[in-house]
Amino acid sequence: MSSMQRSKQSVHGRARSHLVRIAVGLVVSLAASSVASAGTSGIFGGGPFYINATSNINEIKNSGFTEAIVWNIEVKTNGDLNFNGEFPLVSNGSYIGAQTHPDFASNMAALKTGTIKRITFSIGSSNVGDWQDIKALVNAQGTGSTSILFRNFQALKAAIPSVDALDFDDENSFDQASTVQFAVMLGNLGYHVVLDPFNNATYWTGVASAINAQLPGTVDSVHLQAYAGGAGNNPCTGWNFGAVPVFAGLWDQNDTPAQVQSIMTGWHNQCGVTGGFLWLYDDFVATGLVAQYAAAINNAVGGTTSTGPYNQSFGIVRDGTTFSGGVDGVGSAYSSNLLGTSLVWNGVTFTFGPANGADVISAAGQTIALTAARASSVSVLALAVNGAQTSQVFTVNYTDGTSTRFTQSISDWFSPAHFTGESIAKSMAYRDTSTGGRDNRTFNLYGYAFATSTAKTVKSITLPGNAQVKLLAIALHP
Repeated sequence: MSSMQRSKQSVHGRARSHLVRIAVGLVVSLAASSVASAGTSGIFGGGPFYINATSNINEIKNSGFTEAIVWNIEVKTNGDLNFNGEFPLVSNGSYIGAQTHPDFASNMAALKTGTIKRITFSIGSSNVGDWQDIKALVNAQGTGSTSILFRNFQALKAAIPSVDALDFDDENSFDQASTVQFAVMLGNLGYHVVLDPFNNATYWTGVASAINAQLPGTVDSVHLQAYAGGAGNNPCTGWNFGAVPVFAGLWDQNDTPAQVQSIMTGWHNQCGVTGGFLWLYDDFVATGLVAQYAAAINNAVGGTTSTGPYNQSFGIVRDGTTFSGGVDGVGSAYSSNLLGTSLVWNGVTFTFGPANGADVISAAGQTIALTAARASSVSVLALAVNGAQTSQVFTVNYTDGTSTRFTQSISDWFSPAHFTGESIAKSMAYRDTSTGGRDNRTFNLYGYAFATSTAKTVKSITLPGNAQVKLLAIALHP
């Protein structure tokens, strides 16, 4: 945590502090999972992840939060790993957590069976010790395959492969050389790294730059503490990490769900922040507040983008690619060189599927699940092929079992008809052909927004029963 130390205790754990959690935008993935690009929402938790775990994990995985930050992993002087002073996890290169809590690893995996897409383990806090121990161990043994840090974090990854990232909550050591060396080791083991500052911006930006210079993409987000000692921090001011996105977190003991939404909406409007997190689930287990806080963050930072499931390959290709099918089924596709990897429309950043892969949704009546959140509208980026497709029905489904139907006509990507409710989200000077060439005419991608009830929680959208309607992305707008 920060210099303003909270004596907040994770259930049955020693007093720890901490600030901010949230993850960020489809980055090149070193680990099993990368961060989402829009509407990412994180929740810190400690003891409840293994105490009364069945009901608590069920609450978290159905809450609407997309990242679980498990607090925290202690590093001992001999390199042993311990869960928050509560039980040992790894010793001498072997996972021993099952001796105390046999279900801990499976509990972590169970978190990912709902809205949680990323699990991050946090290292450190305001307490002096963890990062000093890491520094001493790196200086004494290095980070090679025989070092205790390598062996223990390798064992942790093997035992709990659902863990995607490690959060660096160093609040008192600040040794760049050992921190960079440690982070690069973790990146090579398959972890992402998330920095977790509350002060000392120059130190942290230098650390991020040095780590990613050695192993690009290792640091894929920053969790900026904006409460307690970090109160007053603003992810839009004074925390420039270049291409690495910065997300700030708040504390439930200071802010209600409505206040969290208001503050994070301000950051989103000021500089386009697309993620946030909340400290601390332990404060309000089984009260119903977890879903309210998740909705507040998701609504504030732009909802949640769905870019799948993709069921059509080669809708977006790199120039010069030879392919079959295409977005229209007869050998034509969008150029990824022109379209890019993402697009901002209607106040939301949409991330597209992978070029030269399964990257287009063919409507065909399927229902697309969205991260549950309240929203003012559902936005889609879409097109029609083989002519305009008129009077297409989209159905937005809510968690209370009700739904709203919308009828929208969709223009052919080559011939905009400017239907009511239709906007050109992007025009491109050519499309790619299956032989690796170009069709040098103008082709379009269209945007549509369907107004929804802000009093209800959106859970999915059912697409028109027409395979000639194609979608590239769907998003909720706060």
